[in-house]
Amino acid sequence: MAAVLQEDLVARLQDYQDRLAEAERLGPGAYEAAFRNPPRGIAVHEFDGSATILKVNSEEMRLLGYEEHQLVGKRIWEFVVMEEVSRESVRKKLSGEKDIKPFVRTFKRADGSGVAMVLVDRRLYDARGEMRGIRTAMMQVTEAG
Repeated sequence: MAAVLQEDLVARLQDYQDRLAEAERLGPGAYEAAFRNPPRGIAVHEFDGSATILKVNSEEMRLLGYEEHQLVGKRIWEFVVMEEVSRESVRKKLSGEKDIKPFVRTFKRADGSGVAMVLVDRRLYDARGEMRGIRTAMMQVTEAG
């Protein structure tokens, strides 16, 4: 049952990643609207080539309990329970050494508790085709919504 639930979450996350990519092709206004108005339960953040968080959506702030200024400008692994594992995984994804596929990670909430999340990453590229970072869409494992 858990695997079926996780597959459903992955499908929803991949669908939203596709919607964000399409909105990005339509222009900055369309992308901002899609990013800032996610389906309930779908958290999204983007980080650059140094793993510094550039932006987060309202669902990520709601699910993790942080305000935007507490997340933006920080390294993504600072919010993951297994920080060293996350740091190494992110480094490998940014360098192209590691394939991107759905996975589960436990994030640290602002209140100190942990929350298991299913994550779907997408590499982001600039106009020259160079990787500029990663966008991650994630949902709480227990939130079937």
